[in-house]
Amino acid sequence: MLVPRLAGLKLAGLALAALGLLAATGTQAQVYIPPPDDLVEPQPPLPPAIDPGVPAPAPPPPSAPATMTVDEAKAEARSTGSSVRGAYQGITDAPGAAGQIPGYQANYPGLTQYYDNPGNMYADGAAAGYNSDAYRTANSTTRPTVDVTRADLSRANTVTDDPNAYLQGVSTDGSTGNCVPLPPSPGTTNTAEWTCNVGSSVVEQPKTCTRSLTVAAWNETLYQYLCVTAPGFPGCAALEGNALCRKTGTFPVPDYNLTVDYYDCDAAISDPNVYLMGTVAKPPPPDAFQVVSNVYRCNNEGITDALTFDPVTGLPVQYVSGLQQCGTIASEATCTHTTAIAAGLTDRQLCKTWDFVGDPFGGGGYLYCLEPAAPEEVYSCSTNVAGIVPESSVSKWFTQVWTDNACSVDLGTCTLASETCTAPNETRLVDGVPVTRACWETTKTWQCQTVVGGGNDCGKLDATPGCTFDHETCLDDPPSGDGSCKVAERVYKCPIPASTTQPAQYICGNDVYCINGDCEPIVREASDEFKDAVVALNALGQANSEFDESTLTLFKGTAESCAHKVFGLANCCSGKGVPLLVPLLCSPSEVLLDQKDDAGLCHKIGTYCSSSFLGICLSKRDVYCCFQSKISRILQEQGRPQIGKTWGTPKKPVCDGFTIFEFQQLDLSVMDFSEIYAEFVDAAKLPDEAATLIEIQAKIEAYYAAHKP
Repeated sequence: MLVPRLAGLKLAGLALAALGLLAATGTQAQVYIPPPDDLVEPQPPLPPAIDPGVPAPAPPPPSAPATMTVDEAKAEARSTGSSVRGAYQGITDAPGAAGQIPGYQANYPGLTQYYDNPGNMYADGAAAGYNSDAYRTANSTTRPTVDVTRADLSRANTVTDDPNAYLQGVSTDGSTGNCVPLPPSPGTTNTAEWTCNVGSSVVEQPKTCTRSLTVAAWNETLYQYLCVTAPGFPGCAALEGNALCRKTGTFPVPDYNLTVDYYDCDAAISDPNVYLMGTVAKPPPPDAFQVVSNVYRCNNEGITDALTFDPVTGLPVQYVSGLQQCGTIASEATCTHTTAIAAGLTDRQLCKTWDFVGDPFGGGGYLYCLEPAAPEEVYSCSTNVAGIVPESSVSKWFTQVWTDNACSVDLGTCTLASETCTAPNETRLVDGVPVTRACWETTKTWQCQTVVGGGNDCGKLDATPGCTFDHETCLDDPPSGDGSCKVAERVYKCPIPASTTQPAQYICGNDVYCINGDCEPIVREASDEFKDAVVALNALGQANSEFDESTLTLFKGTAESCAHKVFGLANCCSGKGVPLLVPLLCSPSEVLLDQKDDAGLCHKIGTYCSSSFLGICLSKRDVYCCFQSKISRILQEQGRPQIGKTWGTPKKPVCDGFTIFEFQQLDLSVMDFSEIYAEFVDAAKLPDEAATLIEIQAKIEAYYAAHKP
């Protein structure tokens, strides 16, 4: 079976890493890690653990002589306590110490059944935990716990180094002595990095320009010429080589030893040896457009023949016939209602009923319009309307050219933001023909960037109580050769909103025990073995879970970044403990990075300028290495300096994990894990210190009572 063998090799490698870890920490505890069970090749049983047993107790102290003083008795008690403590101090280093552990088994564990069925571990573990009093006690939400913080460790070590400095002034009668303030507590992190910028900034200013459409009728003429060429007679010299002329044909006449050539010219050519055959309309260019304008005149009175009259005098003017009815011309999409004058026609008024004034037999009198007809309708159409004859028809070609009006725009510093039509769908009369275009004029809006010096948005941080300047970084990329900086980032340390500073605490001289009116200060000997053991075990567990088989590395991180506009509100890099102000403007990866940073999983490598204009930084990116756990980040932060491994640069971050060889070189004993110590022991139930002191004092009193002279 290949899988168990590979699993054995992997666990063996981790065991070697574990031994390297224990050697680096300098601990004296002997930890035995059994090899994995191979289901194919049975392993011999482990040798039984030898229980060294509890060392024989020290002989009881002799009875105090009648002449022994109180000071002599105290000295003898201290000596006895030191000897007993020394006898038990090395019990964990003795061979076979594992036999003293409750529930220890001297054979291979029965967990080998899960090698092929690892899914059963969850169900079996849940059942075992439900039936275990210890499990229910450890996971009870009502159990008393002690939150061991980083401050407890640092101050305990300080007091341990010089306990007399904090126990001076104790009164011999047991009354309260002087209280000495404890060293400042680092506590949990309640400050974060805030950034601002100083230097030159780029200001965007809008600028508008217009451009107009010029439409002109295409009226160019093509001139067609004929010329003759013969020996000694260059009759086509004026046309040949002329840029305005093109040869279209050649007709040789061998009987007369001459050649007749034909040319088309864009302009008239004046030369006695060429002959103008005629002119034709020049074909329009490819981008020209044709406008067909048909003018129709009609009426809705049913009149086909009528007299027109003068509307002022009412006298007849002209007899017209062939009048047409409007019908459905008003519904034609290509037709526009207009007037006769606007369409270039003569305005006229039709009469329906006439009256004769005067004596028709006496040779005098005249006609007078008694009932005028409704005014005629006039339509201008760009197509032919079936069934109606146009009164006038024009078909012309037109060219159009867009012209930018006078406007000073530097295309190197300005970007076109928008273009809007300010004269849409108008019909204009061009060369007597109504021309309709979708747009005759547009307005362009440009965003022009200008460099302005003296930018500074650090005023708010300077005025915020508790904020202190930390360092400054130049964002110029590439940096200037003279050492100057156009845009710099300043970093401030500021309190995290809603966080509070821990109050000062004291240790007082009444931390004593008294017997018969004589008091002694309690001498405490601090030990950090528990912290070292917890950190070492957790580091091994993380090494197992974060081992990358493809690269054979431990605690590998990922490079992540977020954007921040210089001198702007768009900021997706809020920093540890500070919420994003504009999360909707940030990408999902940037929001996730902020959550990881707040959880203490990321290490900031630095900042670089991601976009610039004329050498002025416009936006920057903060680059991080993020890990799977806090202990991975701490091991990376404090382990890399030990072996000289760098983080790279912000543009090229190095978030690689440790190789097995590199990890074995790390000295965990000099690392500070107090940031996560409280998380390791959060579930540990510690004994009541006050009850323990009372018990110790009672035993001391009983001892002296039994040995009174």
